[in-house]
Amino acid sequence: MLTLKQLTPVRVLRNDFFRRVDEAEKKGSSIEELAVLLGKRRAKLGIFEGDMNEGELEIGQVAAAINKVEPAGEIVSNIWNEYSALKNKLCNDRIS
Repeated sequence: MLTLKQLTPVRVLRNDFFRRVDEAEKKGSSIEELAVLLGKRRAKLGIFEGDMNEGELEIGQVAAAINKVEPAGEIVSNIWNEYSALKNKLCNDRIS
């Protein structure tokens, strides 16, 4: 869900933190009030400490860039092939 639009628009998981931010935005909280709610450790709490309820867990940022659905094996294979081709090109550029 897109939230914190006044401060820094971000899509986050719908958790307890999101619900408090959503309520604050609906009641017209200021940027300063939202910044206090976000705090300095909110992202760390979610991303590194795994707090699924109180952490800021950003999701869906690249959803618009996805233009096809592929099996995971094909995705990994494509990444590997691109890596190998680039590695070979870099090695060949060094030699010549």
